[in-house]
Amino acid sequence: MPRTGLSPSVPRLVGGVVLVAAGVTVNAGFDSPLRMLPALLLIAVGIASVTSTAREHGPGRLRNGAKRWWLLALAAFVPYGLATAPDTESAAAVGDAFAGPVVGTALEAVAGAMVLCAVSMTVLYGFARYGIHPGRPTPEERVLTDRTDD
Repeated sequence: MPRTGLSPSVPRLVGGVVLVAAGVTVNAGFDSPLRMLPALLLIAVGIASVTSTAREHGPGRLRNGAKRWWLLALAAFVPYGLATAPDTESAAAVGDAFAGPVVGTALEAVAGAMVLCAVSMTVLYGFARYGIHPGRPTPEERVLTDRTDD
């Protein structure tokens, strides 16, 4: 019987994004000079959780995943941009719906988390494309293998 329900990686992915968003919130929302260490720790653990969900994916799937993360980052940034820096009167009217410190902080946290996750997945794709990927030979091993084939 096929398994139903969420994949085990979905809760890890969601939890990772929540940790990254919490790290962005801690860094942006508090004025304490000690905020950097907890923010960095939350972001690092969240990014590690997000990237660990894709560690067994091939380069093609990582490329598609990176594209999806960038689309999510763009979609999350648009409301944040409208709320914080409206250029026209119509943008200001839309931005007024998102006015307020709590909503602004939440929008910043979500937009920041999406951009950080998109960057991490893009880096992971770059490594996979170059050949630094779990389960694949290292670039040095490939060069040595190519030379012995001649």
